[in-house]
Amino acid sequence: MARGYEFFEHTADAGAVVRGATLPRLFENAARALFDLVCDRRTVRPRRRLRVAVEGSGPEDLLVRWLQELLYRHETEGWLFSSFRVERVDRARLRARGVAFGEPLDRTRHRTRREIKAITYHQMRIVRGRSAWRVRIVFDI
Repeated sequence: MARGYEFFEHTADAGAVVRGATLPRLFENAARALFDLVCDRRTVRPRRRLRVAVEGSGPEDLLVRWLQELLYRHETEGWLFSSFRVERVDRARLRARGVAFGEPLDRTRHRTRREIKAITYHQMRIVRGRSAWRVRIVFDI
């Protein structure tokens, strides 16, 4: 799992098992998985940065809200993202903040792979292992 995640088959949906040495890395790798489903991130230039701050009701909800915000920006403003830097995940206050780097969709250079309708809570549970955090995410396509 060199890139921090691996995809798995799921009936009518797409899924990813995501790992991160820290909770911020877990959030970054989850965002990479999301946008690798949406597009070829290698074609997206980090021309602009978008600050993202979210609050949640629990760790899983916080991760879903982080991913939903990125997906919302993609759907409503046409953003594609190539990289992510999560500056802080506050488990006590249930807040996360970070930066997503990317550019608006340019149909001459970018090909979208699939539409992601939503990030689901289905069987999602963030677990801290000996060497890494881990979560299983199902994306509704």
